Amino acid sequence: MKILFLGVGEACDSRHGNCSILVHAKDTTLLLDCGFSVPHRFFHYCDDPDCLDNVWISHFHGDHFLGLPLLLLRFWEMGRTRPLQFIGQENLKEKALAALELAYPGFADKLTFSLQFTTITPGTTVTINTLHIQAAVSGHSQKNYGLLVNDNKCSLYYSGDGRATEATRRLMHGCDLALHESFTMRDSIPGHGSVESCLQLMNEENIKQLALLHMERKTRYRERETLTRLVAAHPGLLLPKEDDSLSLP
Repeated sequence: MKILFLGVGEACDSRHGNCSILVHAKDTTLLLDCGFSVPHRFFHYCDDPDCLDNVWISHFHGDHFLGLPLLLLRFWEMGRTRPLQFIGQENLKEKALAALELAYPGFADKLTFSLQFTTITPGTTVTINTLHIQAAVSGHSQKNYGLLVNDNKCSLYYSGDGRATEATRRLMHGCDLALHESFTMRDSIPGHGSVESCLQLMNEENIKQLALLHMERKTRYRERETLTRLVAAHPGLLLPKEDDSLSLP
């Protein structure tokens, strides 16, 4: 499983794009979230209209899903014909089509490829080729699903937004890599995680590697020295940038 960081920032960070990760598995590709800035970064790497198979949407804040209209427009412009699958909460189809209609009225009827929508329910497993995915609700201001992706060799957890809950802790326990929201240094804003709580998660849930994502922009710049020391002092703790990549065995 290969991981490419397309964006690592929060909604308003002008230096780092909205948080999004492209996952390459043996026989499928999965885009984790698609906010405002994501399509431009995605198409920097992709000039093949069929290069993406699945899109995961963790929740319906704009920096996590309002890039969908541009993603679809560009695929149409490139001549895509293969279906594109979206995976997420029960109202994903309605939200995605409403966003597309608002951005480009009437454009859904022009698409040359079909949109498929798969709903995932906490406690169940959805299988996509060799990937098995499960979801759990995190603690956020809007219902957000944390996601576990397993390819029978390694496991990847992606938090979307929000603090860990008992359900998401169970999901990420023992995973090879957790990509977790860490908005502030300490838990100080309701509905958002922190660097401190991510370090606790890494230790208590036996997580091999943990990447700090979606960090509040002022925290990222003001705490640079502290963050550098923490990464150096905790093997497996990562502070990725756009275009960084990882491979899981």
